Amino acid sequence: MFFKTSIYRNKKKIFIFGALITILFVRERINVTNRANINSQDHSLDKDFFQRHLWPQQSTEQQLTCKLPRLYLTGHDHIEKYNDCKLKEEFGYLKNSHWYFNKTVISKYIDLECSYRNISRTDDFDLVLSKYEKLHDSQKISHDVIEVNCIESNKIKRNLYNNLHVQIVDRMHLRHKINIESNDQCKPMNILLLSYDSISRVSWFRRLPKTTEYLIKKMKTTILYGHNIIGDGTPACMIPVLTGKKEEELPSTLKSDPNGQYVDQAYPFIWNDLHKKGYMSFHMEDWPQVSAFTYRLRGFSNKTAHHYMRSYQLALWRRVQNAYFANKDDLCIGSIKRNKKALDLVQEFIDMYKTKSNYAAIMHYIENSHDGNERVNYLDHDLKKFLSHNFESGNLNNTALILYSDHGSRFGMDRWSNQGDMEERLPFLSIFLPNSYIRQNSDKFKNLQRNAQQLTTPFDIHETIRELSCTNKPKKKQEIRAISLLNHIPINRTCQSIGLSIHYCVCDQNWEFLNPKEQFSVQSAEYVVAYLNKELSKAEDYCMPLKIKKINYVKQAKIGGDVFYKINFITMPNKAKYEAMVKFDPDEKKLLIKSTDSVSRLDAYGSQSKCLEKFPSSKKLTVDLRKFCLCKPMRKSKA
Repeated sequence: MFFKTSIYRNKKKIFIFGALITILFVRERINVTNRANINSQDHSLDKDFFQRHLWPQQSTEQQLTCKLPRLYLTGHDHIEKYNDCKLKEEFGYLKNSHWYFNKTVISKYIDLECSYRNISRTDDFDLVLSKYEKLHDSQKISHDVIEVNCIESNKIKRNLYNNLHVQIVDRMHLRHKINIESNDQCKPMNILLLSYDSISRVSWFRRLPKTTEYLIKKMKTTILYGHNIIGDGTPACMIPVLTGKKEEELPSTLKSDPNGQYVDQAYPFIWNDLHKKGYMSFHMEDWPQVSAFTYRLRGFSNKTAHHYMRSYQLALWRRVQNAYFANKDDLCIGSIKRNKKALDLVQEFIDMYKTKSNYAAIMHYIENSHDGNERVNYLDHDLKKFLSHNFESGNLNNTALILYSDHGSRFGMDRWSNQGDMEERLPFLSIFLPNSYIRQNSDKFKNLQRNAQQLTTPFDIHETIRELSCTNKPKKKQEIRAISLLNHIPINRTCQSIGLSIHYCVCDQNWEFLNPKEQFSVQSAEYVVAYLNKELSKAEDYCMPLKIKKINYVKQAKIGGDVFYKINFITMPNKAKYEAMVKFDPDEKKLLIKSTDSVSRLDAYGSQSKCLEKFPSSKKLTVDLRKFCLCKPMRKSKA
């Protein structure tokens, strides 16, 4: 009897072991398939379809005013290797402001002791950590962010689990009470303003094909072909989108300015008016070390969105920064990719308020694309899934979705291509409007489709949000610089008429290459470097002078009756790649450069100009020299 029982038990063990092996094999096959999908371009997609939708379809009249460039679906082939999350299973999760243990995981441990602490911000640069408290199943958690730690409670005290957990806590008590007037014809819509850093329209099509195809075929989203950046970097986009103003038109919020204010004290952020209209709001930027309002600027004090996810991002970055810079980061928070977690938080916010209030969610995601687009492909699956869930569930029935990028890639291989300069200036922008809005506002939708083929800027996005949220402000006269994309944009709008620098303008740019070794080409590059050295002399005790190492190319174009030159060159000793736009003055027979804004740096300057952080504020350095300055050795050691 014992012998037969032993055989039965052994057979049972073999069966269970075999089943486990099968499960692990299937799981690994799924993981390998997922990695394969991410690590290769999907060649089954119709390339003609993408190229056709990549090109503008302008009328003859539109082309006469601002002919938009035709970009080609080339490049953007390099993809960084995909790594699975190191942590496979979480010990628990937050749901409806309660903590729940994952019973399957914790049942493996006999002596398990878990604790947690709350994490909150004092300002945009510092955190407050509470003391650890014991954590129990179904425990009420009222904080946005907690850190959970689990150990074996035996003599060894082995650490088993440590991770951040973040949630959306119901804040309806903060909502403004509003009086709805019976004669108010404007019906406010929910606003989803989701942006990704440094992705051109070409790169978006190439690296996010599933998302792009879903936007066009299923959601019938309008893609804007003439959406033009107005300056260098993220703030030049985000500040106009969220305030309707340029940075230089607003009070100083610079860290380097002793009189600089917090951004929420100085800037008229649109959520201030949205709150008065009864909206609940969400605002998140990842990568707190370079985010739009804290890299050069002082950040927020306390007048923020209702759900401002800064404490989560600060705590997260402190956990992962060493692994990131050592190239050992799996881009995860626990067992979830961080880009997916960002969308999960937006989803949690939508689900929290969709039946309670109008809402506005603002997300800018940086990590996968800031330093290069090699990780953009990882976004495709999760972003398409986010869109399909909300579109097909009806969450977007009263929601305008503006999905876009702040600018194209500013440095790296994609930027160095023949059309890289145009790609930088033409980021991806799409606008989804629900059928209910289109049926009731057919003329406005026609305006949007027509405007999609004309010159537009971030100022227009701001006005569009105001119109859709019924927060329009009365104006003495219509500004040609800022017009809602749902209204008629005059056919005669040009870069000059809206004050857009020729350096950034994409209209009518038919460039002709010149010989970079000709005397004129060499003199042009020398002129630009001499100008840069003159600017650097304002910090001559800190920065080394530059000299030309190589001229890559010189291009010439006639724009608006004037002749311009675009010069691409490398300097020493900072080993930097630059592209400058200069104008030829026919009367003086010489070249003219407008400002340092007319010079773009095409590679990352990293810590080369770190010593400028110590530049005395009393000297009032009014020019941003970071992309030109290489700190002198004695200053580098002190920085």
